[in-house]
Amino acid sequence: MLRSSLVAASLTVGLLGGALTHVEIAYADGVTEAQARVDATLDELERLRDQLGEIDEEYGATLDRKAELDTEIAQSQSEVDRMTAELGGAEAVLQEIAVQRFMAGGATDLSPVFSNAKAYSAAEQRDALGRMALDSGEANVDDIEALLSDLQDARNRLDAQQSEAADLIAFLEAKQNEFAELEQSYLAKYQQAKADLGEAKLEAEQERREAARPPRRTGGTTGGSGGGSGSGGGSGSGGGSVYVPPVSGKAGIAVQAALSQLGVPYRFAAESPGEAFDCSGLTKWAWGQAGEYLPHQSGAQYRATAHVPVSQAQPGDLIFYYTPIGHVGLYIGGGQMVHAPQTGDTVSITQVRWYKVVGVGRPG
Repeated sequence: MLRSSLVAASLTVGLLGGALTHVEIAYADGVTEAQARVDATLDELERLRDQLGEIDEEYGATLDRKAELDTEIAQSQSEVDRMTAELGGAEAVLQEIAVQRFMAGGATDLSPVFSNAKAYSAAEQRDALGRMALDSGEANVDDIEALLSDLQDARNRLDAQQSEAADLIAFLEAKQNEFAELEQSYLAKYQQAKADLGEAKLEAEQERREAARPPRRTGGTTGGSGGGSGSGGGSGSGGGSVYVPPVSGKAGIAVQAALSQLGVPYRFAAESPGEAFDCSGLTKWAWGQAGEYLPHQSGAQYRATAHVPVSQAQPGDLIFYYTPIGHVGLYIGGGQMVHAPQTGDTVSITQVRWYKVVGVGRPG
């Protein structure tokens, strides 16, 4: 009997043990599945944010090109107008010469153009007048032909520029629509993620993923040790022989300008103080208040500024993220920067994530 009881007890324990193991496995599988869903949600949000950032950057670069092109078109139009006026004046002189010679009784020397002008093309008339002027020593037909050639070149150049401008406008409109559609999708998925996970958990998970990523570099172009110590103002050499340009005396103006926009909403391709900014629009505007021009694109801003070691970042410097570069903020000291983060956010101060910084630029 005792033996039977022991066997039964052993079997019971064994069955319970198996059941507990099964419960533990099921629980672990449930946790794994739940985490996988969270990760999938975060992956999708990150993918959408990256796409939004790429469109914003591309739009900003196109806006810069459009601004350059507008200047080029104005210059070309001015050149065309000048040469047209110059040519018109030359033709008027030639016509006057022809009339004077006719009135003086030199009709026999005149081109047949004047006996039946309608039978000749404008070019033939111009050539005849030019030869007459050349004979009289008052004009040079080669000069006129050269002017005509230059005028045609200028008109062709103007036509090409206007055509490019039209293409750019169409491209900008298409990108604006693309961004608006993608933005709606992102905001809807972000709100759903907050509802499913809770805002605190969503933010914690995003921070966890960011911290787990290795630093992303531009290939050593920062010139420093690349450690991103966060001191943001070390006085060391930061790389031995690397030249570090001095901080511009206008940096404080740029910092104060950026700080004056705290709370202003992020908006695609915006550069409107008191209304909206995107990341590069904020840094461009802030440094513009200090009298320094920057393009409206973070990658272009990196190329347009002197590069300094990350460890020697100073207030006013530009802090660049991602490879390829897709975000920029303005360093304000103490390991902090002011930036226009992303859709749904506002201009704000944040800690610099030095492990993610790919470069530091110094305007001025």
